[in-house]
Amino acid sequence: MYANPVENTKSGLRNLIRQQRGQSKSHFDFNLITKSPEFIGAKVIGSYRSFGNEPATEILNKLILDSGKQLLLPRLQDGFGIEFCNWDGELMNLRANGKIEEPIGATFHGKIDLIILPALAVDTFGNRLGQGGGSYDRALGRVDVFTIALINENELVELVPSEPHDQKVRAALTPTRLIRF
Repeated sequence: MYANPVENTKSGLRNLIRQQRGQSKSHFDFNLITKSPEFIGAKVIGSYRSFGNEPATEILNKLILDSGKQLLLPRLQDGFGIEFCNWDGELMNLRANGKIEEPIGATFHGKIDLIILPALAVDTFGNRLGQGGGSYDRALGRVDVFTIALINENELVELVPSEPHDQKVRAALTPTRLIRF
């Protein structure tokens, strides 16, 4: 059996970005999201709780809740799928699942207006490089929703290797810019 050259390239890019992320922390201007028409018009927003050296989402999630929006966080399912669940901002309503904290409670089955998601890199076409499990690709393949990936400035790259199952994002937020694709 031959190795998949696209996956090998993705793996190398993931390793490089993880090493670079360990060397610096960026501060994001989340007003670039909260003042966007997609955020203003949204009632239900999916976000995530960052861990490790991912761009921090604590302030962003507080802004979502303080604006009166319904905040959803992802919860991993068997088979590496994602389901979104309500979160009220209370730490006691989370539980640890490996490295990430997930909301407890019922799965949300309504319409999500905006999803803010993690990425290791995004290219100028909206191709997103995730951690490699494919969870977000599977979830986003089932819905039509505006997506914004959070990345550091140097993680906006010329080209992310992509495969047919990879889902593009519609925008990326760097510390200083909201870039639409």
